[in-house]
Amino acid sequence: MADSRKVTISEADYLRILVHGTTAFELLRTALEFELFEKLDAAGGLDVDETAAALGIERQPARILLLGLASLLLLEKSGDKYVNSKMVERKLLREGERFLGPLVDIQAKIINATMVDFAEALRQNTNVGLRRLEGPGDTLYERLTATPDLQKVFYDNMGDASRRAFEQILEKYDFSHIRHAIDIAGGDGANSVELAKRYPELEVTVMDQESVTRLAADRIEDPGIRKRVHFHPGDILHDRYPEGADAIFVFHIFEIWSLERNTALLRRCYDALPEGGTCLVYNWVSNEEGTGSMAAGLVSPYFLTLASGEGMTYAPGDMERAALDAGFSRVELHPDMGFSHALVVAHKDAPGQVGR
Repeated sequence: MADSRKVTISEADYLRILVHGTTAFELLRTALEFELFEKLDAAGGLDVDETAAALGIERQPARILLLGLASLLLLEKSGDKYVNSKMVERKLLREGERFLGPLVDIQAKIINATMVDFAEALRQNTNVGLRRLEGPGDTLYERLTATPDLQKVFYDNMGDASRRAFEQILEKYDFSHIRHAIDIAGGDGANSVELAKRYPELEVTVMDQESVTRLAADRIEDPGIRKRVHFHPGDILHDRYPEGADAIFVFHIFEIWSLERNTALLRRCYDALPEGGTCLVYNWVSNEEGTGSMAAGLVSPYFLTLASGEGMTYAPGDMERAALDAGFSRVELHPDMGFSHALVVAHKDAPGQVGR
């Protein structure tokens, strides 16, 4: 390991991780299941026999687990004891800087079993992997309504990822001019709640599936926030949007759908807004060249194979063009919002107001 923020491996080992990726993932997932990283942290390191005793397993399985995790640079050796790497301390301890447990959970319980259908999804250009999940509907989001436990796993991860990404937009965009916003497909309401905390005059209506809004409403404990964050059940692609808003948030939705469907969605936003209203599109993005980032490259197959059968991580320019094609008269593009995100602010100007 070169330093605390970079991992250096050989070409051969890089290819080994690609070929044996399922095994690498299971080593990580199993360590989290056994809370090994917390046990190593509390003890200041454990040798093989101490690890076996701490996990309640035999010595040979303990050796195999420790060897695998050390080979992946997640553990290091200090004398005869195994200790957590700096990367684990930051990202894989439950009390660390950025615990990735919810992401591991959604991969293990929902996504991984479906990705074996990626090749067939390419051939059919649809979400073939959805057949691995029971329930009604043609998208992952609909199927999850039939399995509340998996739905919770999904939205726990989405909420966790959204909160992290949302910190970036809060630092770089001023929401004070907005009085009432619709947060379409706002999930557990995490973004709306955070905005309501920071902007005491702001009112937000979260529109999502009924099962999601019911789950989300129960999580708001502050009575003052409850008065300003509302939940409106509905289908964002077909149902009428709530009235009286001067802004619409399209956060982490663009990657789900095709560009044609995204344009139609933004046109619905345009029609629902008054003159002078704004639509904010905030999303994970790839680069304009189509060569990265790695995060964009690895998450895009999920949208095709499982989520919707038509989405991907788009470039900022795709978001900008879709907003203009939807009818918005003026668009501000913020291509580098941090955390691999971009923001498009689309304005519905009154006649004669364009360019002011």
